[in-house]
Amino acid sequence: MDFETLTGPEKAAVVILTLPEDTAREFLGQLRDDEVEQILAAISRLDEVPTKLQEQVLEEFHASVGAEEQSLTGGRAKALELAGALDEERGEMILEKLGQDERRIDWTLRAFETPFIADVLQDEHPQTIALVLAQLPADRGAQVIEALPETMRPEVVIRLASLQEVTNDVIAGLEDGVASLFGHRLASSVRVGGRDAAAQVLNRVRKEDGDAILEGLDDRDPDVASQVRRRMLTFNDLAAIDNRGFQVLLREVATEDLVVALKAANDEMKEKVFGNVSSRAADQIREELELAAPRKLSEVEAVQDQIVEIARRLADEGGIQLELGESDDVLV
Repeated sequence: MDFETLTGPEKAAVVILTLPEDTAREFLGQLRDDEVEQILAAISRLDEVPTKLQEQVLEEFHASVGAEEQSLTGGRAKALELAGALDEERGEMILEKLGQDERRIDWTLRAFETPFIADVLQDEHPQTIALVLAQLPADRGAQVIEALPETMRPEVVIRLASLQEVTNDVIAGLEDGVASLFGHRLASSVRVGGRDAAAQVLNRVRKEDGDAILEGLDDRDPDVASQVRRRMLTFNDLAAIDNRGFQVLLREVATEDLVVALKAANDEMKEKVFGNVSSRAADQIREELELAAPRKLSEVEAVQDQIVEIARRLADEGGIQLELGESDDVLV
């Protein structure tokens, strides 16, 4: 946890935690409900706050920690305690909304090891498991997937990839069920799932397991499998390739295709290209980009996909390494 990365609500949360309870209650009582909700949600996400970080935050608010150093501890229980200190009607309303965008099932399950979560969930319907995975961080979701029986994995991932938006009633029922299974009780509503969620999970699964799952998806629904693969590695992701490997890739791509692909690329990818070709070639590509006629996005994406497939082929041949998303694993 760094001072530079703290959001406004998180800084306010640190300040609140330094105050005596009565003062904190009075302070919260003067804020709007949405402000209270954001601060309490931030408190619920905080673990122990180091003294150094307290000092930085309080200095920003022109205050002082004082002579006696102490550590601060947030957490969901502390957030609920502060919300409960408000007047009853207002406190209940904020508690109902608190963390509406948070992954409440994640809070329920964070104390459990992923093999245990998989063991408890494996007797549930694949749709139920997918809904639960959609509300876990991608790395934890991957660990649960890996701990499930092999025959279940493709079915769960295809359900995860097919999720879009789920009604509050469904999520509330799911949370009740998970709370019952794991001995907790929570309630809220969240947005879940989709191809991106499935891709993020598979990016963190071991390569051999991920390949097997994708093969299972190919058999069940080739279209979903294709879309998940596309989200696992995008054209812009290729900017993460080291310069030597990137130059190998560029030698396999026609200049006219590269220009088309760059029309919908981010700045990082464009700079990656310009930095790995000669200055003359870079000037030529820039000029062609400026003069190129408008193209349909679908056409540009099709060319990008072709280049991604070239990168995949080179990776399979051992010519380059591909890093997928935030995963620590590489394809070689």
